[in-house]
Amino acid sequence: MDTNHQFSALIGNWFGSLGEASLLGLLLSVVGVGLLLFALKSRRTSTEDGPQAPTADDKIAQLEKKIEFQNSAMSLLGERVTALEEYLEMIGSRQQRQDADKKDVRFYQQAIGLADKGLSAKELAERCGISASEADLITMLYQKAH
Repeated sequence: MDTNHQFSALIGNWFGSLGEASLLGLLLSVVGVGLLLFALKSRRTSTEDGPQAPTADDKIAQLEKKIEFQNSAMSLLGERVTALEEYLEMIGSRQQRQDADKKDVRFYQQAIGLADKGLSAKELAERCGISASEADLITMLYQKAH
């Protein structure tokens, strides 16, 4: 206990020997260090808590941006679907024209049968409605030797 009393007396003498300006400076320094430690502790706890939760206005703004992006994407997809539909329609009509241009196999079978019976190329072309070159080819390939 005597040691505590001596320490208190020593501190008291030291403070007594300081001038008023020095004492005020020391007091302000201690308060400044205390405020600095408090600020560091509060910053540490705010970063430990993680990022601040977004406010309702922030969430609304994010959702509006997301909706705008999705609307833009849907518009582009709609344009692509329209272009694909037009392309398919064009291909379908082209296929129909090609199918119409092709003659039925039975049609040529009739011309081949007539050529086997000995009809001339001119008669084949007239009877079957084929071109003269087609009739010539069929007669050369299928006419029986007489």
